[in-house]
Amino acid sequence: IDSPTNDEGLQRALQFAMEEYNKASNDVYSSRVVRIISAKRQIVSGIKYIMKVEIGRTTCPKPATDLQSCAFHDAPQMAKHTICTFVVYTVPWLNQTKLLDSSCK
Repeated sequence: IDSPTNDEGLQRALQFAMEEYNKASNDVYSSRVVRIISAKRQIVSGIKYIMKVEIGRTTCPKPATDLQSCAFHDAPQMAKHTICTFVVYTVPWLNQTKLLDSSCK
């Protein structure tokens, strides 16, 4: 099912995916979402979100506390825009969230 980009569950899943991405990345700068390209939601024994997003490098060194207020790098060689697909599985009633898959090109 296509998921509206303003869906609260989707936003939480995307925020979780970006936290995990930034933790795993060896970049000194944090990245954040530029735009959501597509978002799908599957109801299984929880909710699985499949999100394709464009992310960009910010000017904030890691760890960034308030990522949304971090500006993107202006210089093309610093901006590093990347397309990523994240699969996040949540079981809200058990307060569980897992990043099942993360791939960036």
